[in-house]
Formats: sequence, C-alpha cells, structure tokens
Amino acid sequence: MDSTVIKIIYTNAFNDLESARNCQNSISKKEMELQMLDINSRYSSYDNSYLNNLNKQSLKMEIMNLINKRNNYINSSIGYALTIAENEVQENNTFSVATIVIGSISSFISTVKNNFSISAINSVSLSILSNKLLVSGFQMFQLKRAIDDLKSSCNVF
Repeated sequence: MDSTVIKIIYTNAFNDLESARNCQNSISKKEMELQMLDINSRYSSYDNSYLNNLNKQSLKMEIMNLINKRNNYINSSIGYALTIAENEVQENNTFSVATIVIGSISSFISTVKNNFSISAINSVSLSILSNKLLVSGFQMFQLKRAIDDLKSSCNVF
C-alpha cells in the first residue's frame, strides 16, 4: 500500500475513534439523566410514576442505541488499525504507525470497561495477526505488544 492510502486509513481510524468517544460522552450524559430521574421519583411529593417510567424507558433505549453506535465505531476503528498493521507486517516495517492507533483504541476500550464486544471478523483478524507476529522476532516488538494489549482489552484469546 502506498503512503497516501495508509494516511487515509490512519485518519479514518482516528475519526471513528473520536466518534466513539463522542458517543461515550452522550452515554454518560444519558446515564446521569437516568440517575436524576431516579432521585426525582424517590423524593417527589406527588405520584408521577407513569411519566417517570416512560422517561426511564426512553432514556434506556437511547443509551442502548448509543452503545451499539459506539461499538460499531470502535469495531470500524479496529478494522482500519488491523489493515495498517497487516500492511506493516507484510512490508516488515520497523517503525509502526499501527502501534499508535492500536494503543489509542486499547486505551479507550479500557475506559468503557466490559461494555464492548469486538466483532467476530475483527477477533479473527486480531488472532491471525498476533500469530503472524509470533514469528516476526524482536524487530516488530512494539506492534506485537500493542496487538497483545488490544487482545487483552477485547478478551480475545
């Protein structure tokens, strides 16, 4: 792959990661709204349970949609990063741009805790790439370490 294509893929990976972060911010806000509804229902002097339950269900649906959207962005970002990494392994690059992207993704996934599921395609690609890096020796150590961190973050074995 030429450097222009790599730059585009790199940019796409970070754009999707930023979109995932924006979704996570929205999720946090919606979760706070949900907590405020709970507090309001506990300490309210009049009975508005029907309206509160309706609002809670609506917020829960919004949160679930945002979680799905965030997970799709993360998986897309992982796909781009793995494409870059695969190219680097094929070209036997000593400096890895993919390491930067993968490190950022792993870091973000660790902030969302156990609320992320990697896609089956990315999981398989990650495992295959990890196995390829086993035979690369010491020269691609940083990329191997980044891949291992991502596998750990995504619970891929």
